[in-house]
Amino acid sequence: MNFISAMGGTGWTVVSVVIPFLFVLTIVVFFHELGHFWVARRCGVRVEVFSIGFGRELFGFNDRHGTRWKLSAIPLGGYVKFFGDADAASKPDFAGAEAMSAEERSVSFLYKSLAQRAAIVAAGPIANFILAIVVFAGIFSLYGKPFIEPRVGGLVPVSITDQGGFRPGDVIYSVGGERAISLDAIKATLAAKAGQQLDVVVSRGSQQVTVSAVPQAAWFQGSVAEQAGFRPGDLVLSINGRAIESFTDMQRFVEVRAGEPLQVVVNRDGRNVEITATPSITQFKDRFGGTHRVGRLGISPSRDQAAMVIRRYDPATATWLGVKETWFVVERTFGYLGGVIMGTQSADQLGGPIRIAQVSGEAASIGFGALLSLVALISVSIGLLNLFPIPMLDGGHLVFYAIEAIRGRPMSEQAQEMAFRVGLALVLMMMIFATWNDLRGLVG
Repeated sequence: MNFISAMGGTGWTVVSVVIPFLFVLTIVVFFHELGHFWVARRCGVRVEVFSIGFGRELFGFNDRHGTRWKLSAIPLGGYVKFFGDADAASKPDFAGAEAMSAEERSVSFLYKSLAQRAAIVAAGPIANFILAIVVFAGIFSLYGKPFIEPRVGGLVPVSITDQGGFRPGDVIYSVGGERAISLDAIKATLAAKAGQQLDVVVSRGSQQVTVSAVPQAAWFQGSVAEQAGFRPGDLVLSINGRAIESFTDMQRFVEVRAGEPLQVVVNRDGRNVEITATPSITQFKDRFGGTHRVGRLGISPSRDQAAMVIRRYDPATATWLGVKETWFVVERTFGYLGGVIMGTQSADQLGGPIRIAQVSGEAASIGFGALLSLVALISVSIGLLNLFPIPMLDGGHLVFYAIEAIRGRPMSEQAQEMAFRVGLALVLMMMIFATWNDLRGLVG
């Protein structure tokens, strides 16, 4: 199976960017291909090659089953090649299949049942989702998860980056002595310490710089929340019937529902009150130049309750939270892609090689936990990408098998050849577009 990820070289230092980039990519690629490999072996398919990277082999070895495990020169993905494949993209070798002996057909991918072939193809993306769940679970067990009670405060912290001393590209390392383990953690610290002078440590290139800042606060008069009837001290219980456990849950739910009326249940002085609120649309650009459109109510945590608590969870609970976090990433990804199609979101958020390498370096500068979070996020993204119904990708193969199941026979060799060519063109266009976005972000 061919593993596609639009990634390439960078011009940053080896230690700060290239090594974290390769660390993230290698783990994600390895587990994706391991999914294909493991299920193929269980189905009796002979695996000829397991490669991390493309191109010339740097080094490798043969296992006792005859599989060549190798590391190749171009770290843009990886592949496993089955007996009966014409190439690394798992295009069937129809000509060679006709000349196979009965023994060879028994270990050929091409001659396995439709269900077995579909399972082998789907195993790669599934492995990516499993990896993400395991990594998120490990983070929640070892590092914990920031928790803020979803109680309305009536103050909205103003971003400290609006003040002098910060530069585009700065990566926040700590705020007021507290490590910036996530964006949620930064928001919680700012809300808890509004009006206090804080030392903010940022990574700027290869240096760490300390900037003094005072997170200000403004009353939310005129905001969506005030117009809807929220009051300071309200404890948000649910939105559209979905239980809200933390302030972060509320932010995440609202951000993807800009302009959509929401039914919010709050507890006010011991009684439940239902409020209808429609999040306003807020548009901003990230440091890469990508345009984001998100929903905002205009509320922040209560200053009395905003002290952030880091909760660590037992393995079972952490695993369930890992499933929820993975599903959240899937939801946000589909929501964004749907927005691009409908014209409500900008396509300039789509990143490629340079952006992923840059983010890898930034995550590594924050700490190993942040780098692991990036592994999980990239793993989910790659799992979804490979499920797109594009020939050459896993999703394209699954479409072929669905057509075969409906027709009772495979598509013709000519039709599959044409589909693979179209798929290759689409994948190349996606990679070029994503890389172009990266370059625009750097120049901008």
